[in-house]
Amino acid sequence: MDEPLSNLDAKLRTTMRTEIQQLQRELGVTTIYVTHDQTEAMTMGDRIAILDGGKLQQIGSPLVCYHEPANRFVAGFIGSPSMNFFAVDRDGHRLKHEEFTYDLSTPAVDTDDLPRRLTLGIRPEHIRITDGDERNVIQSEIEVVEPMGERTYVYIDIGGDTYTVSVEGSLDAEAGETVSIVFPESRVHLFDAETGTAIKNSDPDESIKHLPRA
Repeated sequence: MDEPLSNLDAKLRTTMRTEIQQLQRELGVTTIYVTHDQTEAMTMGDRIAILDGGKLQQIGSPLVCYHEPANRFVAGFIGSPSMNFFAVDRDGHRLKHEEFTYDLSTPAVDTDDLPRRLTLGIRPEHIRITDGDERNVIQSEIEVVEPMGERTYVYIDIGGDTYTVSVEGSLDAEAGETVSIVFPESRVHLFDAETGTAIKNSDPDESIKHLPRA
């Protein structure tokens, strides 16, 4: 199937995703599905192959590609809103950005064979808003607040660039306010700044829900 849902409206596209999955299970045949829509890839694929410029970047289950991206391209392509990226320089356990420093508590990147220039990545839902009384706090200014109901998207400014924070539920905040944020170290990804190759991915997700089995 070559982008079969691309010309449908959003509501019908959601309905057809479900119907195609049900049909595929009933027929019991392998289906190759081509799409530029990462939501379709995540929700419909048992295994997904991600290509960039015709070159294969990664093959795996949707959740493996989401939590353990092989490189920066995969990390930025899978997930909505997409992962936030920060250019940093490594100095021992310390990562230096133009606007902040980030101290690592583990020697994960403190070896001589790792590059000095890295890219720090963190997904919007993994950034925590805090009262400021903990390690690696970053001060930022709120640009826009988008309440979505069950989640709120907060767009913040760090060094003149805009980044996204996804907060569960509602948030009592307005544009122009200063907010303190933290990147939990267990959720941080590190990539080689030159090649984009993943050096460190976030820890396994412990929030996955499992249905009780008889």
